Amino acid sequence: MLKTLSKSVKWLIVLLLVVVVSSLFASLVQNSFWSVKVDKISFETANGELSGYLYTPNGVDASNPAPAVVLTHGYLNNAEMQEIGAIELSRRGYVVLAFDMYDHGDSVWDTPGAFAFFGNSVSDAANYMYEQDYVLKDADGNGMIAVSGHSMGGFSSIYALLIDELTAGATGVSKIAVGMPVGADFRYVFGLPDNYAFGTKSVGMIGAHWDQFFFDNSGTAAGSVVYKDFTKDAVGLAFLGVTEAEAGEFYLRDGGQRVIYTPNETHPLNTWSLETGRNTITFMEEAFTYQLDLHNLGELADYGITTGTTGQVWWLKEAFTLIAMIGLIALIFPLFAIVSKLPVFNKVYREDAVGEENVVLETSSAHKTLKFVIITLSTLIAMYYLTIFMDRSVGLATLADVMYYVIGAAAVFTLLVWVAAVVKADELSLKLANNATVGAVVVSFIALLYRWLLTHTTIMTNVKYWGAPSINTIAYWAVASAGLILLTVFITTPIFNFGKKVTNPYGLKVSLKQLGSSLLLALVLAFGLLFIVALVEWVFLTDFRIYTTAFKIFNSHQFVAALRYMPMLLIYYFAASLTVFVNTKNVKGWKGDLLAAFLLIGPIVLFLVYQYGVLFATGVAAYPTFSLNAILCVGLLIPLSVAGIAMRRFSIKTGNVWTGVFFSTIFFTLITLANTTVYVIAIA
Repeated sequence: MLKTLSKSVKWLIVLLLVVVVSSLFASLVQNSFWSVKVDKISFETANGELSGYLYTPNGVDASNPAPAVVLTHGYLNNAEMQEIGAIELSRRGYVVLAFDMYDHGDSVWDTPGAFAFFGNSVSDAANYMYEQDYVLKDADGNGMIAVSGHSMGGFSSIYALLIDELTAGATGVSKIAVGMPVGADFRYVFGLPDNYAFGTKSVGMIGAHWDQFFFDNSGTAAGSVVYKDFTKDAVGLAFLGVTEAEAGEFYLRDGGQRVIYTPNETHPLNTWSLETGRNTITFMEEAFTYQLDLHNLGELADYGITTGTTGQVWWLKEAFTLIAMIGLIALIFPLFAIVSKLPVFNKVYREDAVGEENVVLETSSAHKTLKFVIITLSTLIAMYYLTIFMDRSVGLATLADVMYYVIGAAAVFTLLVWVAAVVKADELSLKLANNATVGAVVVSFIALLYRWLLTHTTIMTNVKYWGAPSINTIAYWAVASAGLILLTVFITTPIFNFGKKVTNPYGLKVSLKQLGSSLLLALVLAFGLLFIVALVEWVFLTDFRIYTTAFKIFNSHQFVAALRYMPMLLIYYFAASLTVFVNTKNVKGWKGDLLAAFLLIGPIVLFLVYQYGVLFATGVAAYPTFSLNAILCVGLLIPLSVAGIAMRRFSIKTGNVWTGVFFSTIFFTLITLANTTVYVIAIA
């Protein structure tokens, strides 16, 4: 039977099996091979609705309660980013709730507002866990609950500790016994008492040496992307209540414990680190041992909790979700091959389109050298302007003024071509002059629009409409980059095609019927893949993930927000598809795919190597004020690489760029919006 199936169908079956099997094993790691029950839950709170994953070890119930740990993520992330603590602590016997903060993931805040969601998030989640009968409490009702969060989640954890102390002062009952903020400096918490009034709680802090944001006052003037040591910082020492400290050493204060860990990692690496994993496991063991003894509740072993080991398996889940992600990405191509052959969808092919094997390769070494130089220079220029575009800084004004020179140069070039044509007075010269005029008009029009963009830096800053702040930054960078790409493509392509008969130099030539088929095909491909993502999340409770990049399904709020961003991001993917088409159509095989990916991510890769290479070598980053946006850059690498390769392969098959443009815009916008903050005030 298999012999009768087409190659594309065979690949589809194989890749679907890869996705299913990898997701199954990721799920098995997540639930510790059925020794932990994992449920996707949501619950009402005093401030809205929170959602997340509840990890309940087998045997834990109302008659056998256990200590609980409440985990949450940082700004722009979601509950899945807390898998280190969720997997490692639950498999050791703790009950774990890893949840989405308000305005993230599937959680909704009843009091919509920008950047104000985190104050009550962890406190509300801890209150929910306290009410569960399977969570351990002492004879007086004091809860054995730990709270921990990364970055913004760390701030929310600090607020939860403070709120609990204030409440306990009035009621005599403390719900939270342990706290461990990660990547969140106390000096940024509004209303924190000078004496760090955490009472008898066990409180630890993970403050990485290379954290891009916090833990060192000395870096705030020139920038925060510097080396730091929180155990030598005044705020860190004040928290510990000592004048000298060692990382990882517990100090007694006010009847409780205090400790600081300083791993050698960056801010986002806190969520993807064996070192932070060890610190988390060790801290919870020491802290709960102390708290159980303080409240006369015995030992951790009495509650079936394993101690004394720091071995970790969470990275296996990452490995399996990565394999599943690769399988999902690879599915794009057999799906395209199958669907594009069906009635209606097959109109996507141009009648005069040619396959890769029929493309005439360039033979001029001079042209190859010139193209290499142009790509290299364009990549370096894009790398230079990356920080300027994302920060919308003063350098944009200079680039805006350059557009006048571009327009002037286009006018002078057109005049010279016409003078030469009139002198020669032959048909070919006049035709070239006409073409040059059209090209100059196009370049001048793009330059004018581009200048407007560069001088209107406040667009996409109104969070009541553009409700995802991180996407506002990315979208402005994307459109600004698109301007550079379009100018480069429309200026240089005529040079490479001079003297050649090229009927479709940019891959834009298409009929309305083909354009409609391209859009329809892109929709089917995008939502077909997203259906697989949704099915995997529903069946296995996993997504497609590696480090800070994840493919997960969107909700209604994120879908509405994505529709608002798609027109802007369409501009970028349109420009990207043109540069991929003109620069890779004569490059065969994997080399063409590699070049297509490089054209989109080359500037980002070079920037990240430069930024962090300088940081690790000198202790101060090349751009010490470029913190959050540099982290956003990392998340662009996989989506843009895949988009570049898909654009190239689709254009080879169809002879035009439109399917790749539409697919990339739809799929990657929805994927991106599902993994960041979306303020609900923008959806009302």
